[in-house]
Amino acid sequence: MKFFYENKASSIYAYFGKSLAFGAHLHNHIELVLMLEGRTRLIVDSNEYIANAGDAFIIFPNQIHQYQKIDTERYFISIFPPELCPEFQNVFSGKIPVSPIIKNALINGKLLSIAESIVEINMQKGPLYHICIKGYFLILLSELFRMMEFKDSKSPDSNTVLALLNYCSENYTRDINLEKVSKALHISRYHISRLFSEKLRMSFTEYIGTLRISKACRLLISEDRSITDIAYSTGFNSIRTFNRLFLKYTGTTPKKYREMNTMNTINTV
Repeated sequence: MKFFYENKASSIYAYFGKSLAFGAHLHNHIELVLMLEGRTRLIVDSNEYIANAGDAFIIFPNQIHQYQKIDTERYFISIFPPELCPEFQNVFSGKIPVSPIIKNALINGKLLSIAESIVEINMQKGPLYHICIKGYFLILLSELFRMMEFKDSKSPDSNTVLALLNYCSENYTRDINLEKVSKALHISRYHISRLFSEKLRMSFTEYIGTLRISKACRLLISEDRSITDIAYSTGFNSIRTFNRLFLKYTGTTPKKYREMNTMNTINTV
């Protein structure tokens, strides 16, 4: 099963979980969270927010974000490509939320019901399955966007940054380095390093590490493969390095992460 950071319009991932904690990262998908219990600290593009039970929040493509646990959490999370809902292309293209958090969003009883329906429909895999999934996401986004404000996000280097991110998203499980990216995209290594530092506020190596750990997290939840197999399949050539980075970004071990988050999921390709 393939999901999460993949540049495919059909890639969808969603589940109910209880451990959001993750270090700074970004990807080209929409990330939507409904906080059912507890609270969490999120940092989006250097701005800090607290999400409480009853709140919702949305991270747009290529926004740097991280989560820090405050107390016990229970939530619904979905990560999906903007191409799933082209009806909102005018929002996803060149816009970002003024604030990612929608306070007290779950007062609207439809939201949790829709989240539960997404999981249920995927488990049943009934007739018109993909149309139903898209329909529920359209309703979910429509309800949330009515409560949000947006602003422009374009910058002079946006096209070059997008090219870099797309290349990384397609190659991060391989043996990738600055030299290979430079040759593939005809961009100098210095310019690539500068863009990662100034625009993404992390190094190229750190960014590739976040992509690999993010993918590993989803594989740990959805598949029964061994931790070692998952580490190698996500681009690591050292189990020691995998365990060290996993602890850095999630605050726990791969084994404990799997135990905490193994529950109903949806994965489609």
